[in-house]
Amino acid sequence: MQEHVRLIFRSAHGDRYLLARESDSIVDVCRKYGIPATQVSTYRESGSGELTLFVRPYAPIHEYLNGGTLVIIPNRNIDYYALLGGSDIVREKPDASTWIRSRVSGPDDAGGFVTEFLRPLEAMELVASQVKNALLSSGVEDEPLVVGVSGGGDSNALLGAIVQSGLVSKENIRPVMMLGIPDWDEGQDRAAEICASHGLHLRIVSAAETARILGFVNTEEDWVTAFERQFPGDDLEVLGVYGVRKVLEAVAVEQGARRIVIGSNLEDCLSDVLYYVSAGMVPFPKPCGKMGRVEILYPLWLTPKSLIDGCYPKFSLQNYAARYPSRMHGRAYFYYLAQMIVDSYPGAGQDLLRGASLLATERFEELPYDEEFDTPTAAPIPLDVRVKLRKLFGMARIVE
Repeated sequence: MQEHVRLIFRSAHGDRYLLARESDSIVDVCRKYGIPATQVSTYRESGSGELTLFVRPYAPIHEYLNGGTLVIIPNRNIDYYALLGGSDIVREKPDASTWIRSRVSGPDDAGGFVTEFLRPLEAMELVASQVKNALLSSGVEDEPLVVGVSGGGDSNALLGAIVQSGLVSKENIRPVMMLGIPDWDEGQDRAAEICASHGLHLRIVSAAETARILGFVNTEEDWVTAFERQFPGDDLEVLGVYGVRKVLEAVAVEQGARRIVIGSNLEDCLSDVLYYVSAGMVPFPKPCGKMGRVEILYPLWLTPKSLIDGCYPKFSLQNYAARYPSRMHGRAYFYYLAQMIVDSYPGAGQDLLRGASLLATERFEELPYDEEFDTPTAAPIPLDVRVKLRKLFGMARIVE
């Protein structure tokens, strides 16, 4: 049986003891207690109190303990205990489908963390509350809303939340599903079932109609294969996300609606903000912004993916089983950063998004319009990419 050792976390706020196993490394201990492992130095303290620096972040503690005391010293003078200390309460319950963690305040800064297990109906109530707040802050009234659905967890939960908000009548909630990407198309039955359960009519846009809206010259061509041929190694999801917006915009214009609704969740929106900022650009406004001929609403912008999946866990699992492997490093990078921010501290992701929203409201300028491809773009399309896009859409001969 492994023995436990005590380490000292030493800062200007005093010494605090951390409990570890002999097989743990310094990195393991830091992760356990929420301390950034790259932001500390480690020392061996002798009986006389002398500190000797050592650098072995991944080695098991038992390899160098030698009867001394291990001391971890952070490189910043911040009150880690005020951030991370206090009680850690877990409220379990049977039949839970997800959980949330929050930081609570207490007297004399003696707060802590509370982890709450949630059943599907409880998850739905929280999602509905957040969606209603987003709709209200966007000035939504009883007006036509063209809502993108896919049969995945986000859009499934979103539809019910919009209905439950009471702000928009059912005849003005217009769910639309785009076909044309095989693994996405597998969600059609789930989307139809969710829409029927809320008394909503699902508009299906066929693969050929989608191709026409996207601008393919030959609408009967397998544009999935065409994309993979022109952009080997890139995810079809890039074209899919673009396609969803274009299809929803086309339906909105056709039906006289001025707003479309997309089910992007907290991590989606945060990764988007991180990309924009890393590229030196002002993020697109959330939860509502103008793009092209319509406004885009993001009612789930502050709602974590895990909470949304807890609403319809069976459908979420089916959706995950149908996924293809994503291989885009850039996309993975920004999503990973977003996930780590959300996971590192309760409310951190929401705080960043709210701040980015304020900046976007003050500084965002409408995106430039690319006339050739009939779409707004965050940046000019490079010539080599433009040539590939012409070939993709079958426009090369027309341009030449």
